[in-house]
Parts: sequence; structure tokens; C-alpha cells
Amino acid sequence: MMKFDFRSHCPKELFPFLMVLNNESENVFIVGGAVRDMLTWKKPYDWDVVTDTPMDRLIEVFEESGFRVTQNGVAHFVLNVYFSDFEVEVSNFRKDVVCNGRQAEVEIGTIEEDAARRDFTINALYINTLTNELIDPNGTGINDVKNGVLRFIGNPKDRIREDYLRATRFYRFISKGFIPEKKSLKAVREMWNEAYKNTTPERVRMEIEKMTKIRRVI
Repeated sequence: MMKFDFRSHCPKELFPFLMVLNNESENVFIVGGAVRDMLTWKKPYDWDVVTDTPMDRLIEVFEESGFRVTQNGVAHFVLNVYFSDFEVEVSNFRKDVVCNGRQAEVEIGTIEEDAARRDFTINALYINTLTNELIDPNGTGINDVKNGVLRFIGNPKDRIREDYLRATRFYRFISKGFIPEKKSLKAVREMWNEAYKNTTPERVRMEIEKMTKIRRVI
């Protein structure tokens, strides 16, 4: 655990969201790609926040505060919250119960369980928005970001079987400049045919568009 002053990296539009969440709980964490990007001095585009405040209470306080909330993912403990054009994905700490290669059935979990269900160590870092503490539940994420290493969490083949799109996503992160960890690369190569066969073309296309930054242009 270490301190990281995230506030100087955040757009002003994020702080009204954090104010609402921090009024409800001390356990409010920025997580995922935004943390990775901040640590490498890149501008984050997507903001994910995880907290332990129940979904029904989150919907209530955000709507009372004038935010727009879409509840499409509420069965998976995820909300998309908007203020003007700025969007934040707000979720609860989750653990996977059943995975089918695309979408998991989830239950409320701990921060450790939430980190264990993510794809790569570089995407499983958490910043406490009250204390500025940077938390690395898997133990190697901070060093992997620092050294530019792309590594699956735990057993690479298990992570791929949980969501076959991760094999394609692996190459997208290599295109960002990350160096593949050998065991992870070996697993992707060995499982590529199985993963590709079990991933819809639309999801692959979306990853390719992110890889080529087309979605940022059009």
C-alpha cells in the first residue's frame, strides 16, 4: 500500500460524483484503467469507481442530487451515472459465482475478490478517494505498471475461459506498449482458436477499433 495524489490527474467533472459517494461510504475507490493511466501519466478517458454502498441507495442519492442514472447493469451491481455529458461507471465490490466464457454471474464481494475477478494485474489497482491510498490486492500490479508488463491475474487459462474476449484484449494492450509476460503469452497462443471461436465478431471488432483508436476519431 502506498500514497498517490490522484486529484491532480482528475478532471473537475469527476469530483461531484466522488462527493456523493464519499458522503455515503469511506470505501470509495477509483479502479481499473484510470488508475493504470494515471500511474503512467496518461490522460484517462474512462472512469470506474467501486464502493460498498448498496445499489438501491446509490440510485436514490444520485437521482436526488440531479444525476442521471441508467440501470441496465444493476443485476450485475453496476450503474452508469451521468452529470451533463460526463459518465462514471459505479459498481459494488463483486465476486464471480459462475462464468460462461462471456458474462459472469456475480455476488457482492470484498476488494480482494473484486480484484481477483479482473483480467490483468495492471487493471486491478485501487485508489481510495478519501485517503489517497493506492492498493494492489494481487501484489504485482504496481510493479507491472511500472515495468510495462502485461500479466494475467492468477492462472492465465482460467482468466481466458472466464471471458474469451480477453485473448483479443491481450493483444490490444500489447499494442499500447506493454510487454507480455511469457506464461500469459503462451496461454493466449495455446487458447487462441478456442477463444476466437467462442467470441462474437462484434466484440472482436470493438477491441480492434479500440486498438486502432477509431472509436476516438469518429
